[in-house]
Amino acid sequence: MGTPFNENGIEGVKIHSDITDSASIEALREIIKDEVNIEEPKDLGEVADTFFSLNRLKESISEIQRYVWYQDDASSILYSDGADIYTALTMEQTNELKRILEQ
Repeated sequence: MGTPFNENGIEGVKIHSDITDSASIEALREIIKDEVNIEEPKDLGEVADTFFSLNRLKESISEIQRYVWYQDDASSILYSDGADIYTALTMEQTNELKRILEQ
């Protein structure tokens, strides 16, 4: 997990923790399975609120990568950089996502 930044035109993510709990990893996979594709939002902030990825270390691949913008209505918008798609999560899904990411 990390915090996205855009400082002086340089974009990136400051990684600050790893998700290692197998139950949390499975819960994240389930949340992502239920995300709904949406069109690119017009009023999305330039920098996401958080970033997470699930990596398969043994295979040296990144399974899931998402930038997350939390919305005023307690839902969230996610962006997959590799697939160049935006998705949405409901308030309930977002609350579960936050619970996992804040562990």
